[in-house]
Amino acid sequence: MKTRLGIFVLALLLLPFAGMLLSGKEWSELASFAAQTDGTAATVIVALALLCALLLTNLVVTLRTGNNPLKVQRNYFLAVGSASAMLGWLLAYLNHYAASWSAAQENTVWQIALDTLLFALLAPAVLSLRALLGSFAGLLQRLARGPSIPAPSAETQAFILTPLAALGLIGGAAWPAQLFWLLWLSPLLLLAALQLLWHESTVFSGVKSGDWGRAVCAAISGLVVGNLAVFGYQAVGGELQVNLLLAQAGYILFGLLCLQLGDIIAEQWRGKTRFELFKRKPFPIPVTTKK
Repeated sequence: MKTRLGIFVLALLLLPFAGMLLSGKEWSELASFAAQTDGTAATVIVALALLCALLLTNLVVTLRTGNNPLKVQRNYFLAVGSASAMLGWLLAYLNHYAASWSAAQENTVWQIALDTLLFALLAPAVLSLRALLGSFAGLLQRLARGPSIPAPSAETQAFILTPLAALGLIGGAAWPAQLFWLLWLSPLLLLAALQLLWHESTVFSGVKSGDWGRAVCAAISGLVVGNLAVFGYQAVGGELQVNLLLAQAGYILFGLLCLQLGDIIAEQWRGKTRFELFKRKPFPIPVTTKK
């Protein structure tokens, strides 16, 4: 788990920077938003709204299933919150290259701390809402009867997704006008590729058998939480400019990314380890022992 997350973080930090150098640009030439306003109040309000949404969905899940996720899986959600804070800053870093949104905030220590708190609540809110949607058995049954999409072997998928993610991180930073969409796809592609290399499932594994439940519920959760955070921030006076249509696709990707990140973190409690990138093939000649 730690190895995959380490590779993920380093790739998101280093490959876009390499793309910038490849294009001949300098850091000072990238997106900068000169107009700065005090966004602390808006950040606090949105963070409180996300916390309330997290607690409310958890309460409904508890009432419907008798299981309290925040209590039973407290350490898991704390770990997801920490990873969510890291993910939020990594995506903000990628936005410095792509300039897909602009937030006029003062870069004070207090503002950075509040942003970190807000980022830490995003993934838990997404996963909690996904758990709520998953508590409706009828919805999952309908989504489990979707069209199946055949896929090549895990090794083949990994060898396709890995260079595609690298291309997105490098090319999207070098030529954001043409490849910004691939830049934003790359974090999910990279995490999925790492999962396949470590013989783990991805958020799309069920699609091969026609089970779209996990992916669709995560996408819907990302849409709801993303719109709640952005519209809430704008409604209370925060300066945030986004492309409304493209943002919806971004929220869907974020929901899937949160689910994939949550799956990786869950392995810490499952106790499953992997030391080989690919499984060794069995010896072609059976070996017998004389008793």
